[in-house]
Amino acid sequence: MKKNIRENKYFRWGLTAFVVIAVALICNQVMTKWDTVSGFVSSLSGALRPIIMGLIFAYVLNPLMKIYEKYVFTFLFKAVNKKNPKAAKKLIRGFSIALALITALAIVSGLILLMIPELIVNINRLVTSLPGYFENGIAYLTELSKEYPELITPVLEYFDETSQDLITWVREAFLPGANQFITNISMGIYGTLHAILDVIIGVIVAIYVLAAKEKYAAGARKFIYAIFNIDKAQKVIALAKYTDTQFGGFLVGKILDSVIIGVLSFIVFSIFNIPYTLLVSVIVGVTNVIPFFGPFLGAIPSGVLILLVSPLKALIFAVLILAIQQLDGNIIGPKILGNRTGLDSFAVIFAILVSGGLFGVPGMIVGVPVFATVFGIVNAVCDKKLKEKKLPTELTAYDHGKTIKENENTEV
Repeated sequence: MKKNIRENKYFRWGLTAFVVIAVALICNQVMTKWDTVSGFVSSLSGALRPIIMGLIFAYVLNPLMKIYEKYVFTFLFKAVNKKNPKAAKKLIRGFSIALALITALAIVSGLILLMIPELIVNINRLVTSLPGYFENGIAYLTELSKEYPELITPVLEYFDETSQDLITWVREAFLPGANQFITNISMGIYGTLHAILDVIIGVIVAIYVLAAKEKYAAGARKFIYAIFNIDKAQKVIALAKYTDTQFGGFLVGKILDSVIIGVLSFIVFSIFNIPYTLLVSVIVGVTNVIPFFGPFLGAIPSGVLILLVSPLKALIFAVLILAIQQLDGNIIGPKILGNRTGLDSFAVIFAILVSGGLFGVPGMIVGVPVFATVFGIVNAVCDKKLKEKKLPTELTAYDHGKTIKENENTEV
């Protein structure tokens, strides 16, 4: 029987050499024409941005849509479902998508409407209080200069030098750059309008994706079965389900946890009459979405704002926020999220720092579930390889420098 050409070793060697040469030529072209390639990549990412945003919106709204679909509209359209199931399904899906979008829009709009008036009031209050802070500071320095003239003289000299430098900077740098400043403002307005347009297109994309998500999922499974054999295709699909469970479960759980912390903070801060209660509670709740560093990112600027009003209230705020975060870390968070990530503290910090350094705040939010998913996949592969070698998969079996042969009896 004639041997399959794909099993011929010379054919495999030739194919490998061809792929290596092709990759080397492509890399060479990319490096020599980097400006062109980077411009193309930038244009492509800009064109794909609203689509990517739409997929993210669809992924975030999907759990909410499923809740409305299962517990609200299925019950309401039960009679229609008996007469025309296909029409009822489309009707239920449409109403569920609409209500999910309305809910998300209401939450975002509510936060904005709560924060903007509060920000305006607090900024006005801060601006009004600044002259008083300066007067108190000047009075304090005046008293200090009378008691310790040798200490205040260098400060006044430094102040004079700084004032002259500031005047020079305004005359030579700021005023000539006013035109550029106006141009930057114009570009900022254009960028804002472009971002709003991207969001609108993203919402439209999300509606289409949610409306036909089963169709797109079936198409993806069809493609996977077409390019892989059945065993590998099933593994790829199982991997996709595992990733969705890890990532989606953590993200939804963390959002729910942050909402609870924001509401709890508002109640506690109101009881203790903490300044800027609403603003600080929203900041604490929103930043709590970021694992580990989120509480600090929210507490530090909030504490500074409160400190300008009352040092005593700032101290009370610090104690309260510490107690709330301990409650969240030891009771609320574990109850909602459980041990979903499977990562220890060092791995969480590593994931946040790396993903945050690469992708900013969005990276800090999704870094932990992404790393947890990768860790789970790597761990599953390791366990499988160990089982094939008939070796133990428990971590304790490799502790204290034990070797596998001596594991049951002695230590090295």
